Amino acid sequence: MSRGLLLVLISFLSGSVILAQSDSLNVDTLSDTKEIVLPIDLLVADAVIDSVTDIFIDSTTNLFSWEEEWLQWCEQSSCVSSDTSLWNLLGEPDTELDTAIIKSRLAILDRTSGLDLRWNPVAHSRIALYISRRKVGLGTMLGRAPQFFPLFEEILDREGLPLELKYLTVVESGLNPEARSPAGARGLWQFMYYTAKAEGLRIDSYIDERKDPRRCTEAACNHLNRLYKRYGDWYLALAAYNAGSGNVNKAIRRSGKKNYWEVRPFLPKETRNYVPNFLAVVYLMEYHAEYGITPRRIMPGYAENDTVHVEGPLRFDQIAALTDMSVEQVTILNPMFRKKIVPGPGEVWALTIPKTKIPLFLVMEDSMKTINPDLTPVIKYAPEAIYYKVKSGDVLGIIAETHGVSVKHLQEWNALTGTTIRIGQRLIIHGDPSKL
Repeated sequence: MSRGLLLVLISFLSGSVILAQSDSLNVDTLSDTKEIVLPIDLLVADAVIDSVTDIFIDSTTNLFSWEEEWLQWCEQSSCVSSDTSLWNLLGEPDTELDTAIIKSRLAILDRTSGLDLRWNPVAHSRIALYISRRKVGLGTMLGRAPQFFPLFEEILDREGLPLELKYLTVVESGLNPEARSPAGARGLWQFMYYTAKAEGLRIDSYIDERKDPRRCTEAACNHLNRLYKRYGDWYLALAAYNAGSGNVNKAIRRSGKKNYWEVRPFLPKETRNYVPNFLAVVYLMEYHAEYGITPRRIMPGYAENDTVHVEGPLRFDQIAALTDMSVEQVTILNPMFRKKIVPGPGEVWALTIPKTKIPLFLVMEDSMKTINPDLTPVIKYAPEAIYYKVKSGDVLGIIAETHGVSVKHLQEWNALTGTTIRIGQRLIIHGDPSKL
């Protein structure tokens, strides 16, 4: 942006008049103008110019790019889960906030929510900490929200759950389907392998439905609904979602209470801030503008996309080549396909693409498969390897039958010469996905 154009902008905004030798002032002649009279101090003008220039530069670097977004997803995939450092900050906030204002705003949110969103000092401290140290991260979440929140709200509403639970994905995964925790949780809602399988999600060498926004949100709603029915308290349900029912049950027994805030001191240390973190995120996502938190790299909205049904195999690079999309865009819109390929034949999958690309896709679909067909692998499904801990009374044959494999396979995978196993032994299992 030229300095002359900025001066015009400043003059217009301040209501001043620029007097020049020419009757008509434009960008081309401004740089040659000899007499410019400004009713504001030139030093102030320079400061305003620098400020406007910074805003302009920031706006250009804040533009959305599928390629840059995918790179961010990959770079942040191992550092955004709730049991890592993004939200579980330590230390005291260096920002003092008006308690009365926060109380009144939370009271407004509380009146229309199925959750207890009233003020409490622990959540207040987390709010202050995030304002001082997580503004950029929250801005990134606001930028990703249009791609995910409408879908989350649709499913939460259908299942009769509080809509504010959509913010749990910010705490869990940073709205990153590629997020993974050191413990092995994956996806937007951070499901562990066995929990995901229990909720009916498919996980194998080509598909991981923990990363699919619709399927994993439906599974999360089922899981959260079951936990709420068990405890009758949403925050105990959230604590169980994070730490497991066993740890929550133990905390309830030790405390002798059934209210979350009274049970909280008895929860595992790493779980005690989980609900306060969630409350802080709810508050700041709702009142972000009041604290100067603005969306960064805003993703296209959920309503801009639709699905087409595809029988694979069809690689993402083949799709991108004939639809004027990048491989990164196809990947971001379809994160459950682990190897950037729609598997097949014999199965039909819903592929998400922009609505504007659907007519072109339907016309070019057959031609896509002719692009470098030798690069398309023969699809052989194999579930993600799991580990089974041998319990008292277990025998190798029953373990094999339960997981849909043979005893011979268990022996090969675990270097067993016979059928003898011991309590506590960990067995590697590559099971039948339909039986896990």
